[in-house]
Amino acid sequence: MTAAKNRATQWVNQALEAFKARDRDACAALLIQAVQSDAPLGQGWGAVSRLASMIGEAEAALVAARRFAAVDPAQPGPWLALGQMLAHHGRLPEAQAVGVRLTETRGGDPAAWHFLGACRAQLGDAEQSMSDLRRAVALATSAAASAASWHAIAEAKTFLADDPDFEALVALTEAIPTRKETDEARSTAFYALGKALHDRGETDQAFAAYAKAAAILKPLRPYDADATDRFVETVVSGWTADFHARLPDGLDDDGRPIFVLGLPRSGTTLVEQILVSHESVKDGAELNLFSVAAMPVRGFTPQVVGDFVQTGGAAGLTGVGRAYRRLLDQRFGPDGRVVDKTLNHSRYLGLIAKVLPQARFIWLRRSPGAVAWSCLRTRFAGGVDWSLSLGDMGRYFVGEDRLYAHWTAVLGDRILTVPYEDLVVDAEPWIARILEHAGLPLRPGLKDFHLTKRAVTTASFAQVRRPLYTTSREAWRRYQSHLQPVFDAYGQAPH
Repeated sequence: MTAAKNRATQWVNQALEAFKARDRDACAALLIQAVQSDAPLGQGWGAVSRLASMIGEAEAALVAARRFAAVDPAQPGPWLALGQMLAHHGRLPEAQAVGVRLTETRGGDPAAWHFLGACRAQLGDAEQSMSDLRRAVALATSAAASAASWHAIAEAKTFLADDPDFEALVALTEAIPTRKETDEARSTAFYALGKALHDRGETDQAFAAYAKAAAILKPLRPYDADATDRFVETVVSGWTADFHARLPDGLDDDGRPIFVLGLPRSGTTLVEQILVSHESVKDGAELNLFSVAAMPVRGFTPQVVGDFVQTGGAAGLTGVGRAYRRLLDQRFGPDGRVVDKTLNHSRYLGLIAKVLPQARFIWLRRSPGAVAWSCLRTRFAGGVDWSLSLGDMGRYFVGEDRLYAHWTAVLGDRILTVPYEDLVVDAEPWIARILEHAGLPLRPGLKDFHLTKRAVTTASFAQVRRPLYTTSREAWRRYQSHLQPVFDAYGQAPH
């Protein structure tokens, strides 16, 4: 037993060194070897699970997470970690089952009820989800501990003038102390209050609550707008059509993934839901797997990519493609097309196009005012830190516009531009264009995408379970004067 444990520990340590060296394949091989050994690593399985997840190795991550939970089945923490790992890798029904187990064995634990409620919301069980979340609020030992559940409740309902939950939210924002350790919860409470005020038509107060929520959160999530601008300039100026043409193609792929791009809240989840309603498409999500597969490249600037290709040639790009395809197979199985709607793919679209020469791209474009308002009111889990400042938001939009113009010029008809406002007004012609671009046969009834039952984990999970609607197109204009700093930084008039 000791020898087996020592060998497995050595493999895990070597995997960590390979990760630091950005050798994803070696890291994965060592972790898989450790998992297959089934050595008695005890609590160490938790670290193995987290590292495997970071490099996209879902199967190894989940096996290790289950072993971590089995070390001491009476402890709720490892079971909650297992549930979260299952949810992260798209296994929502299994994650929900873990949540049910936790509430059965730890009925007084608010974290268990919150997790179960979140799973049920993403799986479309709104009524039971609301019950679970209210149970979490009732069991919370402090105002701060109840903030996340209150936010989920607020996002799942519409507040009316006499709603008793409104006064509860006002009290919540007043009850959470102003301390560094509770700032995250206090910000979350103001996001919830903003939603309630918006529903009640109290525009100025709603904007103030959302602005307060962002202001509290911003110091916790620093964002460097100058660095982002420099990166965009480097890509636009360096990844020219000539540079792109000189790079070799990588994997002779089967075109399995369908890439959907666009700013957050621009309609990407809507298009994803339309596509996965087609019988030839297995599923989709914000996968964040290509950047993991591309770890050996060590960056996404033209200089770094050029150096990588000069060293490894087409074989290096093929290796990235094979790793990405393997990670897709782990997540979805080997059959069916899949949708990858990772938000930051616009930053390195040229690399994706070279690694996967059969890939096609669908780019959603939406009114900047609508995107700005929707981003401001959304409490993102992370990675959208530019949304916490109106000025940063406007600057980010400028960069996204530059990248859109650049990549459409370089990649031509590999990109289909879909205007969100046109899609929701007259969906059927656009659905036909989307299917044709993706290489999918036309199917009737996809306009009823909201009837497709599947897990949706993004902030749009409630909206895509409704039929197409146009009311959100102009909702932002209530806040137009408040959003002026976005347009000042963006350099264009509101539209």
